[in-house]
Amino acid sequence: MQLTDILLTVVCALIGLAWGLICGLLPKKNDRLTDSQQRWTPVLPLVGVGLVVILILLGRDLASWITIGAMVLGLLIGIIPPLNRVALKACPWLRPRTDDQGRKRR
Repeated sequence: MQLTDILLTVVCALIGLAWGLICGLLPKKNDRLTDSQQRWTPVLPLVGVGLVVILILLGRDLASWITIGAMVLGLLIGIIPPLNRVALKACPWLRPRTDDQGRKRR
């Protein structure tokens, strides 16, 4: 394995881990998403799938599998409640909507 292959794998794994963390930290219910989060939510799957597809088309099978694993790991880490609370305090953009604007009327 060459140095460029290792660097590509590490960079893609870090991108996949960050992608998974963002997806894991976002609110799971649509009515809890802020306007900015609603704009970015459809883009996130395209970024994740696009990265993996590009790696597969380039013939980087190991990098694609490691990226998928890093995405799943990031998602699982983002769902852990104590880590979720700490991350939401650190990054205000990921915080859920707190007002009743997004809720449906009964």
